[in-house]
Amino acid sequence: MPSACRATFSQARTPQPLLAPSPGLARVSQQSSPFPFPVLAAASFLPPARQGTGRTLRTPRRGTPRSRLRLWVLGTGPPGTAPCSGFRRPAAAVFPGLRSTPCSGRAGTMFIPCGETFPDLSGFTLLMPAVSVGNVGQLAIDLIISTLDMCKIGYFYTDCLVPIVGNNPYATANENAAELSTNAEVYSLPSKKLVVLQLRSIFIKYPSILDPDKVCMLHWLVHLFGWCPLLFFTYKSKSFCEKLLCWVENSGCTRVIVLSSSHSYHRNDKQLCSTPFRYLLTPSMQKTVQNKIKSLNWQEMEKSPCIPEIEDSDLCVRVPGGGITKLLYDESCSKDIQMAVLLKFVSEGDNIPDALGLVEYLNEWLQIIKPHVQGDDPTASTLPWKIPSSWRLLFGSGLPPALF
Repeated sequence: MPSACRATFSQARTPQPLLAPSPGLARVSQQSSPFPFPVLAAASFLPPARQGTGRTLRTPRRGTPRSRLRLWVLGTGPPGTAPCSGFRRPAAAVFPGLRSTPCSGRAGTMFIPCGETFPDLSGFTLLMPAVSVGNVGQLAIDLIISTLDMCKIGYFYTDCLVPIVGNNPYATANENAAELSTNAEVYSLPSKKLVVLQLRSIFIKYPSILDPDKVCMLHWLVHLFGWCPLLFFTYKSKSFCEKLLCWVENSGCTRVIVLSSSHSYHRNDKQLCSTPFRYLLTPSMQKTVQNKIKSLNWQEMEKSPCIPEIEDSDLCVRVPGGGITKLLYDESCSKDIQMAVLLKFVSEGDNIPDALGLVEYLNEWLQIIKPHVQGDDPTASTLPWKIPSSWRLLFGSGLPPALF
């Protein structure tokens, strides 16, 4: 399995067997853990006679000989344990599976091709959704894949997304209905230089106690209070964004377009009186498409106070309800990647009209498909978007006739 960006950790040590449980040992096994991976947090005060070979933290205890604090955290990487090192943050992470080396190789870190070779995506435009309010971006990507009859060229193998599996969402006959789909798949249309990533899952939460940045704080909590909190959680969205942009750079994609949405109730007075569509461009993207965007008379996403309750606070771009939209945008700005974000202000509910509006908004720019001549119905779309077969169950199965 190709993996150019391997999760590594320096200062690797031979796994040490755990000592016999002591009164201060707090152990979370796989059976009793709420996490989808083995977690072992052991904070125990061991007498000097039972001292092991790992590093220890010496803490005086009143009325008793000096005892030693030992802390283990077992993450998602290879089996074994890695003792923490003092109160200072280690020079490099000693927790498996949490740090990645810089991208190398042709394919990046997560992409697995359907064939034996990696497809050539040089000069392609990547379209992808953000898992956001109303799932508007994902529905819009569904419309694009179904309408253009795009071919699946691979998928993402990652531990950042909740794993799912299902039938082919774009099946047109019984022959291809049994094909499996997963949480992150890649489709391509070489004739239009388009590659599409469809996300069908949310990001996994994990206890941030395993984050090397939190090790120092954790040491002090255990040192001062004698307990090890497993109450801090964070999402793997940042790790996913870094790996995704790593793949974009290595695959040769020219630009990235993110389809997203934002909460309509967060709009200010100016946004309420104008179109619900907005766009964002990274500095490198502005150099190439700014004139085209201006000719469309689109409105850029306005900046708002970073702290909504304080009007005098600094202004920044905020996308409430936009999922990883802001994170992807910031990362692309720092990496000088050409990225555009197209979004719509929406509310939860039947978001099919929102998806149709967003994909037509995109089509004004890219001209993915040509418009039809408008018929008698003035409200009907002039673009022949093909509804995926899986949308029949978008709101569940219908009511059985026997009820009536």
